[in-house]
Amino acid sequence: RLMLKLLVKIVLLGLVLNLVGCSAQILYTSTIESQRNDAELVSRSINLDFGNISYLENNTKDSVTIVLLHGFGGDKDIWNEFSASLDRSAHIIALDLPGHGKSVSSTNLDYSISHQAVMLEAFLKAKNIEKIHIVGNSMGGAVALKYAAGYPHRVKSLTLIDALGMIKTKSEYAITFEKTGINSFFDICTRAAYKNYLHMSMEKEPYIPDMVMDILVADKCARAEIEKVVFKDMLADSELSAVALDLKVPTLIIWGAKDRVLHIDNAHLFHKTINGSQLVVFRELGHVPMLEDAEASAGVFDRFVSHIH
Repeated sequence: RLMLKLLVKIVLLGLVLNLVGCSAQILYTSTIESQRNDAELVSRSINLDFGNISYLENNTKDSVTIVLLHGFGGDKDIWNEFSASLDRSAHIIALDLPGHGKSVSSTNLDYSISHQAVMLEAFLKAKNIEKIHIVGNSMGGAVALKYAAGYPHRVKSLTLIDALGMIKTKSEYAITFEKTGINSFFDICTRAAYKNYLHMSMEKEPYIPDMVMDILVADKCARAEIEKVVFKDMLADSELSAVALDLKVPTLIIWGAKDRVLHIDNAHLFHKTINGSQLVVFRELGHVPMLEDAEASAGVFDRFVSHIH
């Protein structure tokens, strides 16, 4: 599977770079570039009124664009393997939402779900994109849902992957936070904290060499301040039951049954609330199915959109 292919690439690149004395940063960057190349994605950026947006895009021309939105603390590259598994006839854009990755991350910006949807509309207008299939994971799912409700004339379909927005049952993450006051997604400044973050996020955790993990830890630690601002804004308007109830867009719900961040019961609540929605549950996956089993997740999505005209 693609996750195994990625691991092989990391190991092989590590062997080569060790031989020539190159750094872990080069190993990490080379691995990401290899993933992007496999998906035929190119890194681009655009300046908007509120700041810069960094995104990945392929060069396929199509009247409908697949727009991919990552979750809290993630970035555009979380979609590389998923994108590589999609129907290659599709135009694809994966962006760093404001407050994430290489996009604008000012502590003075509004990162609420509602404003993220507004900023996404500004981005799509600037790119002259009219019709989209919108896909969102976790926080990105909430943004996608809010966007689909606010701009239904643009949205051909909505795909929610372990999405924020409706809570039926408290998750392991939420219960741990309540009991200990420790947020597994904050202050990730050690390998142990990063490993706990991975454990909470994924049922099928990838092997990450220590030298690469140190780069990831340094990046997460450097983003600690902005992530706390984004998290607070995100939760301020993340209850979207009324939005889901009124939705008129064809909707696919994908969920990992072993999600520790957003309980599987939430998937069934979304399915019950969104009229005509389809639900696919992966029994052995966690919070990020599109990363844990990119091929299977992409296959479900491709079959779903193939029936939408």
